[in-house]
Amino acid sequence: MRCTVLTVAQNPGIAGGLTYESAGALSPGTIVRVPLRKKIVEGIVLDVQEAVQKQEQYDILSVHDTPSPRALLTPAQLATLRWMATHYRCSLRQAMRVWLPAPPWKALLPVPSALYSLGINQNTQAKGSKQKKVLEELCAAGTVERSALLEKTGASAATLHALVASGRVHMEEQLAASRAEGTAYTVDDARRPALTSAQQSVFADIAADPRPSLLFGVTSSGKTEIYAALIAEQASRGRQSLLLVPEILLTEHCIDRFTALLGHEQVAVVHSRLTPAQRRNTWKRIHSGSVALVIGSRSALFAPLATLGLVILDEEHEWTYKNEQTPRYHAREAAEALCRFSTAKLVLGTATPSLESWHRAKNGVYHLARLPDRYNSHAFPSVRIIDLAEAECGSSYPLSPTLRAAIEERLARKEQSVLFLNRRGVGSALLCLDCRRRVVSPDSALPFTVHRDSRGLPILADHTTGLRVALPDRCPSCRSVRLHTVGAGTQKIEDLLAKHFPAARVLRADSDTLTHPEQMRTLLTTMRAREADILLGTQSVVKGLDLPEVTLAAVLVADVGLSLPHFRAGERVFQLLTQLIGRSGRAKPGEVIIQTFRPTAPEVQFAAQHRTEEYLDQEVKLREHAGYPPHTSMIRLLLRGPTAAPDAQRLRDVLRTTAAAQSPSTAISAAPTFFGGGKEWHVLIRGQNLLPLLDIVDTTKAVIDIDPLDCV
Repeated sequence: MRCTVLTVAQNPGIAGGLTYESAGALSPGTIVRVPLRKKIVEGIVLDVQEAVQKQEQYDILSVHDTPSPRALLTPAQLATLRWMATHYRCSLRQAMRVWLPAPPWKALLPVPSALYSLGINQNTQAKGSKQKKVLEELCAAGTVERSALLEKTGASAATLHALVASGRVHMEEQLAASRAEGTAYTVDDARRPALTSAQQSVFADIAADPRPSLLFGVTSSGKTEIYAALIAEQASRGRQSLLLVPEILLTEHCIDRFTALLGHEQVAVVHSRLTPAQRRNTWKRIHSGSVALVIGSRSALFAPLATLGLVILDEEHEWTYKNEQTPRYHAREAAEALCRFSTAKLVLGTATPSLESWHRAKNGVYHLARLPDRYNSHAFPSVRIIDLAEAECGSSYPLSPTLRAAIEERLARKEQSVLFLNRRGVGSALLCLDCRRRVVSPDSALPFTVHRDSRGLPILADHTTGLRVALPDRCPSCRSVRLHTVGAGTQKIEDLLAKHFPAARVLRADSDTLTHPEQMRTLLTTMRAREADILLGTQSVVKGLDLPEVTLAAVLVADVGLSLPHFRAGERVFQLLTQLIGRSGRAKPGEVIIQTFRPTAPEVQFAAQHRTEEYLDQEVKLREHAGYPPHTSMIRLLLRGPTAAPDAQRLRDVLRTTAAAQSPSTAISAAPTFFGGGKEWHVLIRGQNLLPLLDIVDTTKAVIDIDPLDCV
């Protein structure tokens, strides 16, 4: 047999695997040990073929001594891995990084249990009380597992070894039986969701259509109930499910609901902040087949689910589903490939579909399922738009008098408010009042944001590079001491709320205060227990939170991000506004206040009037007219270093010459990135059938990003 083996060696020249000969039968996905440069290294078998002719190939040394009940990766997972390497232009080893925990891969193999029973030689006398206890326990219980035997008798490993050596005790290693394929998982029928007639109709339509389904349901329409019904149906058939959420903090929002349905032992949580040991142990638990449902962020897509029947992307429009390190995959596209190879169902759920998914649904590539009404016929919240140019905020900016009165009203009624500002810190910049320049970061050439550190002292932070420095005494440009903080961030709003509402209990939720899922769990518990009055935060407060006592939701400055030089800027702002509107009035009549300097912007108007489909259709037409996705494909080539500018311009010229002969309509440009401070350039390619261009030109100096979301 001829095998392609991907070894753990880091040499980029063999990142696509090596060919070996094997005398015995092997399955793709099997872990092996192979010779490489006078060493024995681990490897994964990628494929197996009948040897056509004898070539210069090494023999496979051996399969690992402890056999796995099945391969580490299934044929569908290996096919998806190969698709990722081809589509995202990375090596097989780079693609493998997301599929398996770090080597040694032998640590992923199941560890056999040592089982002890009475041996055939009972003529010799037991030596000591510990040996007697072991023999008595085995006489009474028959066969006992090693750890249980040690715990019950208090014996040591040396005691067991001596008894085995004497023949009085027999020891046998045995692997735990893997779950038989098709065996139904346990589902608590009492916890199955009671679907409304509209939800039941959508559930049946999704289950019956083999295409990927876009579940387009307004906020609070009960999409999670449909998820639960689909997951329960798969579990009853012995098939596993995967539920992806846009970020790990949101796993806390849904874990309790699904563990109640399936039980803790049948649910696993996977995200990028697991320690290596936690990731390895969770991987082994899933691989054993005992897990019916995996919940997690985008990295959970690569969990070792052998009987995958369903993949759900909740809030499928979120940008966090795009990986910004090699392999630069998008979870939606990778999930579609995995489901295609696994014959599994893909469901994309959202109240604000991405333009890509909406375009595919309207053109029949995806099945479109709608939930146009809120659960239990709850009314949409009323929406007021406040023109910040006309509001008299004074020193309380951006808290307008209208918003302050609305918050006061909720406090009097013992109801809760959610305030959203898409900016952290005390202020958006540090301004010199003499030269009127902002203090900028040397790394990105962008204005520093003003923050408070853990001691309450002001510091400057560059969110694009992570640089943090002390507040300067003088302006770096003119040496003036007249430095003034301008703009607003969540830390400043927290101070303003304390000033205007001293009795209010305020929670702040941003990346400075939420660094672990457990902190989000505490926050949600506090809000649901009505132990807080106001939740202030950045994007984490608008994503999928179900807080029934919230009757006021407000965006403090809706313009943040609206004027970015990015063709997706308007789409992103519309999604945030619509999601925020969905936080209010989920159980009681609610109100939403949108504060903006651009009250007539279409993103603001369409969101305020709950006209999502009209906005999407209009934006699709604008993209078509301008020649941008989803009507075209896009590739971004990123170049860094001292020669980034000439390298990018040279690559642009070569691509234009090449494209002119093959695809004259292709648009190619080169420019410094918006956040790179002139040290980073990119080449943007727009058009149809772009991947062949990368096979013709030299891109070794560039980072290749297929279908980029960030292109400014």
